[in-house]
Amino acid sequence: MSQQTPFFKQIWFLGGIAALAIFVLCFFAIDLVGSPDESQKPDVEMEVIATLQTNEPLITLARQQGWIEANATEMTSIDALNVDSLGQIFSNCNLLSFGEFRYFLCVKEIPAGAFAHSEKLKDIVIPASVVTIDYGAFADCPNLEDLQVDTANTHYDSRNNCHGIICTWKGKLMLVAGCKNTTLPADVRYIAPQAFAGCTGLQKVVFPERMEEIGEEAFRDCTSLTEIEIPQGIRFVEAGTFMGCTALQSVTLSKSVERLREKSFSGCTSLKTINTPKRFPAVIENAFDAFTATVYVPDGQLNTYYRDKVWKKFQNIKEMK
Repeated sequence: MSQQTPFFKQIWFLGGIAALAIFVLCFFAIDLVGSPDESQKPDVEMEVIATLQTNEPLITLARQQGWIEANATEMTSIDALNVDSLGQIFSNCNLLSFGEFRYFLCVKEIPAGAFAHSEKLKDIVIPASVVTIDYGAFADCPNLEDLQVDTANTHYDSRNNCHGIICTWKGKLMLVAGCKNTTLPADVRYIAPQAFAGCTGLQKVVFPERMEEIGEEAFRDCTSLTEIEIPQGIRFVEAGTFMGCTALQSVTLSKSVERLREKSFSGCTSLKTINTPKRFPAVIENAFDAFTATVYVPDGQLNTYYRDKVWKKFQNIKEMK
């Protein structure tokens, strides 16, 4: 007669097997999560995207960065996939045209200053993979005339062929970066800090009627701008917004403007007229270097402005008729 295994021993045995199974499953799960999956890279066909003849500055830079062999004369779409971080690689670069950037499909972020001071750069296409573009990524690119975003990108776009980069911020549209040919779509509500900084070819900007905010240094050193009309809805002219706009002659403030922040018009050496329809003077926080411009104020408000401790510094204040 065979002796039966006690019930409590059966339970312990089965529990041990279950624990071992769980341990094995966890081990494999951790291994899968912890190991990089090379197959995550996008599948693309190998194609030549640049040669010494078509884009010599890019080939030279690619050699320096080790993206291609030191003696290679061409760069392929597969080479571009090996680049996943930009840093300041393209800052101060000699690129003229960079439509090939669309092939850099492992790049997810364009950091601040990534293309800054690239004085020869005229056009670029943002890859579909990019999910973050930091403020000032294209600052001080004076010859930039076309910014485009790959139509497959779900975070940014260049709607209506606006020659700028648009995204959604706080549920509304924001222009992240612009160039001398940018036209602001009517539904844009924000302009990012440094969006046009150093855009020396920008001659005119027409703001949408329902603008809400223009970021710091948004138009810094736009040395071809001659006049600006701040739209209704803007409460603050932020720090350095128009700093260094040496050709700026006329500024019209809206009734909504409450403050002119630090150095917002510093270096505007050609400024001749300031039109302010506001009955109560906006607060000036060290916004101007000089007070030689003629200020036009609402009829009957001359004394109000002369009583203000900063506005009274302007040599000539006149009432609008």
